[in-house]
Amino acid sequence: MNPCIVYLAQNTPKDPQYGRDSRGMLEKSLDLLFQNYNDAFQHDVLIFHEGDFDESSQLEVKKGRSQIQFREINFAIPEFLNPREIPEKWDGIYGIGQRHMARFFCYSIFPILNALGYDWYMRLDDDSFIHTKINYNLFEFMAANQCDYGYRAILKEPLRPTYGFSEMVLAYIKAERIKPVSFLENFDHSLTLNNEYFSLKGRLKKRVTNVIDRLSEKLNHDLNNWPRATEWNRQTYYNNFHITRVGFWMTPEVQSFLSYFDRVGGNYKYRWSDHIVQTAAVQIFMPDHRIHHFQDFTYEHATIKEGKLEWGGIFPGTDDNELLAVNDFKKQYGKLLCNR
Repeated sequence: MNPCIVYLAQNTPKDPQYGRDSRGMLEKSLDLLFQNYNDAFQHDVLIFHEGDFDESSQLEVKKGRSQIQFREINFAIPEFLNPREIPEKWDGIYGIGQRHMARFFCYSIFPILNALGYDWYMRLDDDSFIHTKINYNLFEFMAANQCDYGYRAILKEPLRPTYGFSEMVLAYIKAERIKPVSFLENFDHSLTLNNEYFSLKGRLKKRVTNVIDRLSEKLNHDLNNWPRATEWNRQTYYNNFHITRVGFWMTPEVQSFLSYFDRVGGNYKYRWSDHIVQTAAVQIFMPDHRIHHFQDFTYEHATIKEGKLEWGGIFPGTDDNELLAVNDFKKQYGKLLCNR
């Protein structure tokens, strides 16, 4: 096993999208990561950047931690897309950098890590904070339990940046005659079929009468009885923290799916996020028993704008409801989560 931890970072005290201190948050994230996990397990930490971390800045961020490596990348709109179709700012708000980031974590990261020889990775963002001790090797846990994808939280993606996405996913799996594992279970109205309610991955179920085992088995390849695409519930893995096996993403069927959506250009034209693309891929191709929901540590990832919690929040570990970080967060923002 050769795992790593991945960041995509900016060396700025005020990022152009949110005005946040990206450099300061990165250092805080790394300090907490090493304090609560990586001092013990010594995984490589790869910080991808666009050349804005010079040698001096790299040394300052590393703080003597030899596991940290900086790797420069160059972002550009793919040549197969028409740049005239891509707005400089999506909805007049979201710049091209945010969309480059989405494409990086949707498609580019997997062949890069595969070429570097890494077979597992954990993603963190500069504003991802692990607040409690993790006393076991996360990658070894995943492998020992035969899991290929691990997540910490589920959030509902906003409606606006998902227009057209579920329609295109359904069109793809119909055309390719793919039998999705659990993607079809995430359509609101169709979930009441035979008086059974299904939620993300079919894990939360309310059985009433005439229970069927899996909605997918009833609907797969019955092209006249599929859910209407507009009914997709938009529940996604909040993937600013996730752990996954690189080999899953390099399989021909997953690569074909990712390549299709990359060439559509939805990240750039419609701001389809890495959350929704990654969630769809996992739900289509990965069996439920190979997905793990981590709940035993406190994780924070929050979008703060003008002092208010705009998105995300803090997710207390199973026994961490009285943790100082949790109480301080609630005191400052009035709530733990913002999920639109």
